[in-house]
Amino acid sequence: LIELDILVKQWIRSEGLRQSMNWNQVEQVGGKVVSYGSFKLLVVDKESDLDLLCVVPRHVTREDFFKNLYELLSKKAEVTELRQLPWAFVPVIKMKYRGIEIDLTMARLTGLEKIPGDEEFLLLPMVARDLDQKCLRSLNGYRATCEILQLVPSVEKFRLTLRMVKLWARKNGLYGNMLGFLGGASWAILVAKVCQLAGTDGSQGSCVNLLHLFFYTFAKWNWPDPVYIKKIEAQSYLAWNPTMNHFDREHSMPIITSSAPQMNSAVNVSKSNCQLIASKFEEAWGICQKVLEGTRPWSDLFRPTNFFEEFDNYVLMSGTCRGDSCLWFGSIESKLRQLNHHIGSCPKVSSVRVWPQPFVRKDGHSFQQMWFFGVKMIVGHSAETIQEPLHVFTDLCMETVKNVSSPYASTFSVFWQHVPRPQLSRFLTNPELGISKIDKLSYAAVTLGQGSTMTNPVVVTGTQSMAGYANTTTVRSPVPQNEFRQV
Repeated sequence: LIELDILVKQWIRSEGLRQSMNWNQVEQVGGKVVSYGSFKLLVVDKESDLDLLCVVPRHVTREDFFKNLYELLSKKAEVTELRQLPWAFVPVIKMKYRGIEIDLTMARLTGLEKIPGDEEFLLLPMVARDLDQKCLRSLNGYRATCEILQLVPSVEKFRLTLRMVKLWARKNGLYGNMLGFLGGASWAILVAKVCQLAGTDGSQGSCVNLLHLFFYTFAKWNWPDPVYIKKIEAQSYLAWNPTMNHFDREHSMPIITSSAPQMNSAVNVSKSNCQLIASKFEEAWGICQKVLEGTRPWSDLFRPTNFFEEFDNYVLMSGTCRGDSCLWFGSIESKLRQLNHHIGSCPKVSSVRVWPQPFVRKDGHSFQQMWFFGVKMIVGHSAETIQEPLHVFTDLCMETVKNVSSPYASTFSVFWQHVPRPQLSRFLTNPELGISKIDKLSYAAVTLGQGSTMTNPVVVTGTQSMAGYANTTTVRSPVPQNEFRQV
C-alpha cells in the first residue's frame, strides 16, 4: 500500500509538470491512495483482494488514469496480470502487485484546490459535490466502509462475526457480486445491521449470540424489504428510491449502502438467488439451534455445500488461452450472470445455479478455467435441449475478442458442454468433487480467518434440497440471550 501510494504521488506530480504547472503547484496539490473494503475493515483472508482508491486533484483526468498511470504500472516488475475496465459501473484497474490482487479505482476531486494529507476529509459532505457519477461511486466505496465502523456498537465483535459469516458464505457458494450473489460490501452491511439490532448490550457478549441472531434475522426477513443501517432523507435523484425509480422496484434483495447517494449493493441478485440465499440462512439458523443445544458441532455450520450432488445435469463453460488469462477469463466471467438468467428463462428449465468459484487448469503454456452450472429440468425434458443461450453466449464472448488488445488474443477460446452428474469425474478431481475427508474447523479457527481456502464444494449430507429450494429445517424462535451457550 505504501509503495503504491508513493508511485501514485509521483505520477500525479509528473502529470502536473506535463501540463506546465510550476513545481510549487505540483508539490502542493497533493493526492493519495487509501484502502477500503475488507482490508479497511480488517477482515481480510487468503482469498481477499485489496480495494484501493486513488484520490487525485482536478488537473488529473480519468483518461490520464487509464492511459498514463496504466502505462506506468505496465512497466513495473512488481505488477502482473494488469488489465483495465474503464467502462465498468465502477471503473477500475485490476492487477497483481507482488502477488496480491489489487482493484484500483479513482476519484477526481474537482472542488478542492489541493488534497489534504489526512483521510478524514473524504468523509465531509462537501467533498462529494460536483463529482461525476463514476467518481462518486468510487468515493462511496471508501465512505461506506468508514461509516460501517462508526455505525456498529462494537467494532471488534462486528469484525469477528463478519469473518464467520463470510467464511460460511464462501463454503456455501453464496459469495460473489459478479455472479449474482452477495459481495463483501453486502455481507458487511448485513452483519452491521444485526449488530445494531443486538444493541450495545447484545454486542458485548459472545459472537455466538450475534451469529445466531444473524441467521435468525435474515431467515425471517421479508425480502424485498430493504436493509438499511442508516437512513438519509434528502438525497439526489441518483439514490436508491423504488417510489421514484421503477428499476429499483424490481430489485429482489435491496441491501442499501450508508453513504449518500445510497445505493443497492446487491443489485445483481436475482429473485431465484434471493430465494436460495434466504433458504440457506434458514438452514444455517437450524444448525445454530442444534449447536446451542449441544447436539451438533460448530464444524457442521462451516462444511462446504454439496453442489455436485444437488443436480442430475450440469453445464460446463470453459475458457482457454496461452496468455493474458486474467483478461480473457475475466471477460468470460463478467457475462456468466446473464447466461445463468438466460438458461433459467428456458421454458423447460425448472431451476439453474452457477457455482461462483472457477476451477483452474494449466497444461504447459496453456491455461484453462472452468465454471459449472447445475440445471434442474422440468420432468420429462432433457438438459440436452438447452442449446440456444449457450451458443449465443460463446458467440458474444468471441465477439469481444475483436476489441481486446492482447498478443494472445488469437489463442482465446470458449466452449460449453452438457455433463451428466456421473461424468463430472472426467473434468474434476475427487477432492474437487468432495470425495475426500472433511477437516473439522474449530470456532477459534473460524474467528481467526483460518480454513477459508477451501472454496470448492464438498459432498456432505444436508437437510435441504437446494435444487428446489425446499426447506426441511425445523423453525423455532431464538432462545433468550442469557441462555446462549458460551463458546
